[in-house]
Amino acid sequence: MRAAVRVYTPQDLSAVLQLWDAAGCVPRGPDGLSVDEAVELIGSEQGVTVLSEADGRLVGMVLGTATTPTAWIHRVAVAGVDPAEVADRLLEYVEAEFTERGARHVASIAPPDGGPRHWLERRGYEADPALVYVRRDLSPIARAPQAITRLGGRIIGPGLWDELRGVEEAKELIERRVILPLAEPRLAERHAVAPPKAIVLFGPPGTGKTTFAKGIASRLGWPFVELEPARLGGQGAEREAGPLVDAFDSLLELPSVVVFIDEVEDIASMRQADRRVSSSLTNELLRQIPRIRDAREHLLVCATNWVGRLDPAFLRPGRFDYILAVGPPDAEARAAIWQRYVDEISDEDIDISALVEATDLYTPADIEFAARKAAQRAFEREHFEHAGPRATTDDFLIAIRQTRPSLARDIIDGFEEDQKQFARY
Repeated sequence: MRAAVRVYTPQDLSAVLQLWDAAGCVPRGPDGLSVDEAVELIGSEQGVTVLSEADGRLVGMVLGTATTPTAWIHRVAVAGVDPAEVADRLLEYVEAEFTERGARHVASIAPPDGGPRHWLERRGYEADPALVYVRRDLSPIARAPQAITRLGGRIIGPGLWDELRGVEEAKELIERRVILPLAEPRLAERHAVAPPKAIVLFGPPGTGKTTFAKGIASRLGWPFVELEPARLGGQGAEREAGPLVDAFDSLLELPSVVVFIDEVEDIASMRQADRRVSSSLTNELLRQIPRIRDAREHLLVCATNWVGRLDPAFLRPGRFDYILAVGPPDAEARAAIWQRYVDEISDEDIDISALVEATDLYTPADIEFAARKAAQRAFEREHFEHAGPRATTDDFLIAIRQTRPSLARDIIDGFEEDQKQFARY
């Protein structure tokens, strides 16, 4: 009996799922689509699905989307006798539907071998060697863009974590303790590892604590929202806790988020008479932390230059999983940071060791500032003299001499004492 071809109806879903199972498309087909993804395409506004029946049962289907000027075939699934003939009739029918909807071309993502590609090539489809199939999973945060915008949040590009260089010790620790349990929750659960929900980053100014927080969001693919202490305080003891509660209410609407509070000592320092905000704001923050801890994919990152000034109740293990040091770069780290900027700024033979030796008390931010000054110096030289190399070693050294380091020896000594007293990982 010759198979009949018709358009899909919602009542056919159960039979389609059985066909996919028989055709080896469960849980994921050779086309790369999972069952959920294929079902979503069937139900989409542009979806075109045609079925083939023989002897009262489903023997084939084609799933496509009618876009212009190029329509797409996403799945060809056949299970039964004469698969080539069934596929040919299905493709003929769906191509006619695409033409009627205004498409001028039709394309498909097909596995490198097997039935679907063979059936497509029989109808004249040709592989384009100049193209490559690329795919990226999107974060579920896209479902709540208004809440992110309202909070002043944003999506950090996926490459920031990899761009963090010269801070390998802190980076590896954060990768292992913080990111991996959050990125692989099933593996963490298997080993009874509780993914962290709140951490504190401490270290001297300019050592990259904010960049680390953004890097965590980048690595996880979660939105990044910063709560600024200056905006939370300053409204009077009776009212200043309100914005904090409202902010956390909105944060908990998001399916996932990295919440960042910089200079947290402004709202969580030891509760003394001369503090900048009233104790009501600190108390409210302490009440909000358990709400973050109860949320599934929420991470609170607090940063401070002065961990010793924080209220001891704020730092206890029940609230923060880890207290992590982000210190100034050592010589090896400074070499890696300098190499990054030198590769970008210059193609001259640069003495990296001289730059490292000249920047003993420099933070990553200081090094970047000096590197940009060297680039500006080379730019101006070529503009005014109409000649000249890109930045040289002398340009970099002159820029270093013109850049005041953010650190002093007593700051580093204090940081090392804080590490011994407060670090917890």
